[in-house]
Amino acid sequence: MRVLITGSTGQLGRAVTEVFFKEDIEVYPIPHSRLDISNREEVKEILTAYLPDVVINCAAFTNVDGCEKEPNNAYRVNAIGPKNLAINSEKLNIFLIHISTDYVFDGAKNSPYIEFDTPNPINIYGKTKLEGEKFIISFSKHYAIVRTSWLYGDGSNFVTKIIERAKDTSEIKVVADQFGSPSYTYDVAKAILSIVKNEAYGIYHAANIGIVSRYDEARFIIENLSFNVDVIPIKQEEYKLPAVRPRYTPLGNYLLELEGIYNMRDWKEAMEEFLKKEMRK
Repeated sequence: MRVLITGSTGQLGRAVTEVFFKEDIEVYPIPHSRLDISNREEVKEILTAYLPDVVINCAAFTNVDGCEKEPNNAYRVNAIGPKNLAINSEKLNIFLIHISTDYVFDGAKNSPYIEFDTPNPINIYGKTKLEGEKFIISFSKHYAIVRTSWLYGDGSNFVTKIIERAKDTSEIKVVADQFGSPSYTYDVAKAILSIVKNEAYGIYHAANIGIVSRYDEARFIIENLSFNVDVIPIKQEEYKLPAVRPRYTPLGNYLLELEGIYNMRDWKEAMEEFLKKEMRK
């Protein structure tokens, strides 16, 4: 099997590359410096040159506030990019796996979102990611859209930022009225591997199990690492950011489990593994 990974130097791209390299698979990691997925000709050229069996699209404009400031760039990368991949993958009979987000939902629900819930994004990031999903569904027959949430892994993310801040201060203010499912990139990568092996088509949610607020997630990190830091809960409205965040977007891995494809583990178990790894650096 030949697998091409776009956005291979991002935090999820790195995890997917590492997980797939351990298998009996030919892996072609393609960083953004080699492929701008919003460039139609570049996409056509790369896919034609490598002729992979599977493309995993980890390339995206994921800076939520940056998307509000640069909406055209967000649509170009998050919507047009997947469109280009879908059109060319379909022509070459390639299985396209596209990574999406919990932010396609508005957060108005009070239980985990499953694959059958209707998206209704409330910020530019979520809107552009949803348009990318729509393009893939329109132009490709052999696809899997994998939605995940609150990703952390090797790179800059909420978890690493909390750790860095805890080293330099005695008090951290964290939003307490935003809830989700923190997800370890290596766990999501393993779920993607299982989707590839099972040739599972359609939309899937892949997030670590459990529901937690950003405040309680930060407390878990601080307590696990025994930092002497006070974590102060605040409301979203007190933390002024360009992009509004949905209040409640935990993901339920309904189809992943129902179809027997992969079982994600509890978020605390995954987080503890990551924190031990971080402390060894």
